[in-house]
Amino acid sequence: MNNPGLQNIKKMYEKLNYFDQYGGSVILFIIITIILIVFVSYCLIMINSQPIIDDWTNQRCKPNIIPFAGYITHPEGISASDYTYQNFTYCTQQILSNVTGMAVEPITFIVNILNQMADRIKEDIQNIRAMFDKVRSMFQKISEEIMGRIMNFTIPLQQIIISFKDLTSKIQGTMTAGLFTLLGGYYTLKSLMGAIAQFILTILIALAAMIAMFWIVPFTWGAAMANTVIFIAIAIPMAIILAFMIDILKVQTSLKIPSVKCFDKNTVITMNDGTTKLICNIKNGDVLIGNNEVTACIKVITSGSDIYNLDDIYVSDSHIIKYNNKWIPISKHPDAIKCAFYNEPYLYCLNTKNKTIMINKYIFTDWDEIFDNDIDEVLQNSIIDITNFKDIHKYLDGGFIGTTQIKLKNGKYKEIKDIFIDDILENGEKVYGLVKINGANVDEQFIFNLGKNTIIEGGPNLTIYDKNISTLSLDKNSKTKSNIKHDELYHLLTDSKTFYVNEIKFYDYNASIDLLLEKNRGKLLSMKYV
Repeated sequence: MNNPGLQNIKKMYEKLNYFDQYGGSVILFIIITIILIVFVSYCLIMINSQPIIDDWTNQRCKPNIIPFAGYITHPEGISASDYTYQNFTYCTQQILSNVTGMAVEPITFIVNILNQMADRIKEDIQNIRAMFDKVRSMFQKISEEIMGRIMNFTIPLQQIIISFKDLTSKIQGTMTAGLFTLLGGYYTLKSLMGAIAQFILTILIALAAMIAMFWIVPFTWGAAMANTVIFIAIAIPMAIILAFMIDILKVQTSLKIPSVKCFDKNTVITMNDGTTKLICNIKNGDVLIGNNEVTACIKVITSGSDIYNLDDIYVSDSHIIKYNNKWIPISKHPDAIKCAFYNEPYLYCLNTKNKTIMINKYIFTDWDEIFDNDIDEVLQNSIIDITNFKDIHKYLDGGFIGTTQIKLKNGKYKEIKDIFIDDILENGEKVYGLVKINGANVDEQFIFNLGKNTIIEGGPNLTIYDKNISTLSLDKNSKTKSNIKHDELYHLLTDSKTFYVNEIKFYDYNASIDLLLEKNRGKLLSMKYV
C-alpha cells in the first residue's frame, strides 16, 4: 500500500472524469448509432422509394431524403453523388429564397411605393410636357398668324420702297448728268473767259510797252497821248471785269507755282548734340546746331525751280544765303553752280526758332526768308506784340489740326494731314507744298466758330480771306481756347495762295508772315486775321 508507484497510479486515475474513462465507448456508441440510423433510414427510404419518386417535387427537400437523393433517383448521364449535390444546392436555394423573401418584404414594400411615386411623377411630368407643347403650339400658331399678316403688309411696302428707290436713283442720275453738264459748261466758260482775259491782258501789256516807247520819243507824244487814252478806256473796264471774274467766277488767268526755297532730301544737317541727320528725316522739335529748334517741316514740289550746287549742298535758286555779311539768293553766290539736270521730285525745308539754318560753314535763311529789316518789321508790327524774333513761331505760326476736312476737286473729302502734293482742291487750287508745324510750342490753340456751320481748330495765326466775316467777331466772340493742345498742326501751300475749309477761304501758310511785311501785304487782298 505504501508503494510509491501504486500511489502515483492512484492519483492519476483519481483525476480522470467520465469521458476520460468512457469517452471511447461513447464515441463508438454514437458512430454505431449513426450508422444504424443511416442504414435504417436508407432501408426505409429504399423500401418506400417509389412513392417518394412519384412525389419527388414535395419530397426531395426533406432532411431524411436529401442525403440519399441520388440513390433514390437520378437522371441518366448524372452520377448518384452529383445529383445528390445538385439536389442539395437546389434545396438550399429554395429554403434561402423563402427565408430571404420574407426578410426583404419590408424593403420590397418600400421599393414598390417608390416605384408607384416615380410612375406618378412621370405621369405628371408628361402632363406638364403636354401642357407646354400645347402652349408652344398655340404661340407658334399665333406667331405664324402675326408673321403672315406682317408679310402681307411688308411685301407690298417693300415693292413700293424698291420702286421709290428706283425712281429716286433715276432722278439722281438725271440730276447728276445735268449737274455735270452744267459744271462742264461752267468750266468751259471759265476757261474761255480766262483765255479771253489772258489775251486782252497780253494786248494791254503790248500796248503799254508801245505807249512807253512813244513817250520816249518827243515827236510821237501825240500818238502816245492818243494811245494812252485808248489804253485807259480799255484798261479800266477790263480791270473791273477781271476783278469780277477772279472774285466771283474764280477765273485764274495764268497761275504759276511760286518759286520755292528748299534743299535736296539728302542734305546733311548737324544737330546740337553733334550727330547729323538728312533734312528729309528731321522732325519738329529736333534741335539743330546752335541750340536752334525746328518749328516746322516743309515738303514742296521741285517743278519750277532751278537747282544749284554749293559744296555738295543742292538748293533751289531763290533760297537766301549769307555771303560777306550780305543776304543774297543762292543763284548769285559766286561758288554756286547751276545743275544741268536734277530729277528729284521733291525738296525739303525747315522753319527754325533762330530763323536760320546752318549747313557746314554756310548760313541760310529758313523757309520764311526774313532777315535784317524784315525781322525788325515783324517785331514792330502793332498786330502782334512780340519783342524777340525767337517768339515768331510761338505767336505767328498758324496751322490746322490734322482732322480738318479739305474738299477735293472730285468732291471727296480728305483730312488735311492726308493731303498729298499735286492734289487738286475744290476750286482748282493745286497743292505744291505740305507743312507740319510744331503745335506743342505755339502760344495757344483755339477753336474758331466762323459761322456757316464752320468750326475750325488750330494755331494762333490763321489767315482768312472772306469779305463776309468781320475781324472784331473773330477776335472776341468766335474764338475760344482749346482744352487740347495738339503736338502737330498742318498747313498747305497752293498755287493760288489760298484754299477753302468748309466754304471759308483761307490763305496758305506763307501768309502767316507775309501779311506782316509791307513788301507782301499789298499782294494779299482783303486779308483778315484770326
